[in-house]
Amino acid sequence: MERLADGTYVVMDFEFNYPNTNFRSERNGIRLTEEIIEIGAVKLDGALREVDRFSCYVRPTVYTRMNNEVRKLTDITEEMILNGRAFEDAIPDFLSWCGEDAVFITWSENDIIQLEDNLLYHGLSIEGLPECYDIQLMFDDQITQEDRSFALTYALWKLGIEPESAHDALNDALNTAAVLRKLDLSEGLEGYEV
Repeated sequence: MERLADGTYVVMDFEFNYPNTNFRSERNGIRLTEEIIEIGAVKLDGALREVDRFSCYVRPTVYTRMNNEVRKLTDITEEMILNGRAFEDAIPDFLSWCGEDAVFITWSENDIIQLEDNLLYHGLSIEGLPECYDIQLMFDDQITQEDRSFALTYALWKLGIEPESAHDALNDALNTAAVLRKLDLSEGLEGYEV
C-alpha cells in the first residue's frame, strides 16, 4: 500500500498470565482477563526486512503467581517475571521504540485488545496507538479461504516455514513476520479498507 511504503511495520506478540481461579481484577472500568508478562517484537522496513528487535519480561502487578498452564506452555517462571520491568516503564519504552510511523502487525486480534485493556487498567492512554492489522485474517483470505482462525503453527507448516520455538513472545513475532513475508501485504491491507 503506497501510504505505508516508507513506514515501519512492528510485528508484535505478547505472552500473558492469568490467575488459576475464575477471579479477574477490575479497575478503571476494565476487567483484566490477561496481564502482559512478556513483549516480543520485530521491526520491519517497507520491504519487510528486519531492522531491529525488542524483547523484555514485564513484572505483573495483578496476577503475580504464574498460571500453571501458562508456565507449562511458555516455560516462563515466576522468578523471570518478578525480575521483569514494571509495566509503566516497559510499555512506554516499547511504544517509543516502535516510532511514530509504525503500524502494528499481529497474529490474531487478541494482542491489540489485551494491550489496550492493560493500558487502560493501569490508567494509561490508548490514544495514539498505531493502527493494527491481523495477518491471521490475511492468511485465511489468501491461503486457506476457510473463513476461520488458524494457529500460527499451522500457518508456518502450511507455508513450509521452519519455525522458531513457539510461545516465546519474540519467537512468535519472528514466526509471524515469516508468515507475513509469504503473503501479499498490499492486498491484505486493501481488504481492511473495504
